[in-house]
Amino acid sequence: MNWDDIRKDVEALRKNLREIRHDLHQHPELGFEETRTQGIVRKWLEDHGYSPTDSAGTGLIADLNPRRDGPTIALRADMDALPMDEGGDLSYRSISQGKAHACGHDGHTTILMGTAAILARHREAFDGNVRLLFQPAEEGVRGGGATVMVAQGALEGVDEVYGLHSWPGWPKGELRVAPGPVMAQVFTLDITVRGKGGHGSQPQICRDPIVAACHLVSAIQTVVSRGLGFEGGAVVSVCCFRAGTTHNVIPDEAVLSGTIRTFDEATSNRVLERLHEVVRGTAQSFGVQVELEIDSGFPVLSNDSGCAEVVARIGKQVMGEGAVSAKDLPMAGGEDFAYYAQNRPSAFFFLGAQLEGEDTPVCHHPRFDFDDDLIPLGIELFLRIVADRLS
Repeated sequence: MNWDDIRKDVEALRKNLREIRHDLHQHPELGFEETRTQGIVRKWLEDHGYSPTDSAGTGLIADLNPRRDGPTIALRADMDALPMDEGGDLSYRSISQGKAHACGHDGHTTILMGTAAILARHREAFDGNVRLLFQPAEEGVRGGGATVMVAQGALEGVDEVYGLHSWPGWPKGELRVAPGPVMAQVFTLDITVRGKGGHGSQPQICRDPIVAACHLVSAIQTVVSRGLGFEGGAVVSVCCFRAGTTHNVIPDEAVLSGTIRTFDEATSNRVLERLHEVVRGTAQSFGVQVELEIDSGFPVLSNDSGCAEVVARIGKQVMGEGAVSAKDLPMAGGEDFAYYAQNRPSAFFFLGAQLEGEDTPVCHHPRFDFDDDLIPLGIELFLRIVADRLS
């Protein structure tokens, strides 16, 4: 493949792809509700000679050369938005209250659409097949879309899987990838404290769940700092505290919700053990009942060393030797790409999007917006990965 010509082809698509990305951004859809997005992607794929099939309800799978001998390389993009309001004053800001593309999935989808278009023009150049995975529900709705796609056979015949994510916390012009763990296992934490309510003027005859819950919030901070020591390797955060309805009533109940992030089973077990100890001690100390519920979410996302090396090598070819590193990896975020990586050799990598000298809004911020400059870069990286693995 002549990469100068490929870049010209990508540049010719740039305006169209930017318009598509802005349209997706303006019309965000939550997990397993991406019907409009699915329709846009389906038409694009069909217009470029693919025969896409539905997967996981609102996802799509499309093969470049479904009957060709040789390896099959899968490329994945997530399509869903977040259940939050968008801030800012973009001309293409979300028109749907309570829904926003605040994690860049509109950009990831657009990158894979552009990749599909260029691949279709060069399908005879590859000794194998490329499978395009347009996945719904990465943000964790009902366990995430990746598990459903895998269960429905999305990886049958696939040899390797690659995915990317824009990351505004790291400088624009950098690519980050590493072998082994790159993103954390995710647990959700819910604690219900049940006491005895009453009048705010008579706390002595109540068993105040708010005081007990406040103590729990503080005690939970010691699970990592005093339970794991210098090595750490975990994050435990209480992110929600719900209790009471008015200024002079001590409630019967307080509820805490939060998240746990770890990178290996031994650390997970230690964190969960300490949480149970803290909960039991608090219940006894304050004379309340404490119910602890922990649900396991996405597993650790662990990159195959060979696939990670492919991404790093190609990143250096495209972006320069100094642009590629494993700095700040692994990170405590979670990703359901982990389910692909559990089943096939895979690599997940990050494209920096932080603008120098600016306070670029990070993922999940109300003013977050995907950087359109990453579209041609992401396309070229995906194309070069395919060419490397199938030539």
